[in-house]
Amino acid sequence: MMGSKDLEIKQEIDKILQGKSVGMKLKTYFENMPEERIRRAIHVFASIYPDKQVISDDDFVFIPYILSEEKFLKQQSFSDFIRSLNLIHYTENQRNVLVNVIKEHFEALCEVCTFELDSLLIKIFGRSDLFRYMETLASNGSAVVLQRISDILKYEDFSSINVSDEALERLRMFCTNTKS
Repeated sequence: MMGSKDLEIKQEIDKILQGKSVGMKLKTYFENMPEERIRRAIHVFASIYPDKQVISDDDFVFIPYILSEEKFLKQQSFSDFIRSLNLIHYTENQRNVLVNVIKEHFEALCEVCTFELDSLLIKIFGRSDLFRYMETLASNGSAVVLQRISDILKYEDFSSINVSDEALERLRMFCTNTKS
């Protein structure tokens, strides 16, 4: 059951989602959000977003924005938002934008997300590109990044992209030995 402040946030977001220029209006709404309401707003937002599986580029502008702002990335509820992004079917252009934004903020995302981020990475990168990206990250990744790579390797299947067992094991061992 939502409290009155959460209900107010939900109503405001619902109104934006029903209007025009959804992405820009969401961006403005969250830009002007008082710091003390951001955590709850992200949680409430993620519970009702997305309201469709395919979003226009106009609606999409909000996603790279929120993924790029530290004040959102550091919120405990941010993993809820990442989980909601897994429900969207992205165009190739949208996927490319997401890949670039995620690469730019990967360490911060690894600090607040776990399996939610793993699922989104598989969805937007594809297994082959993700594996190559993880190999690149492993050589200079922080402990939190190496942990994320290690977990992805533990739970995701890369056999469909013809990655050799040796390459998988080498990356696993590198992550394990380096983060220790």
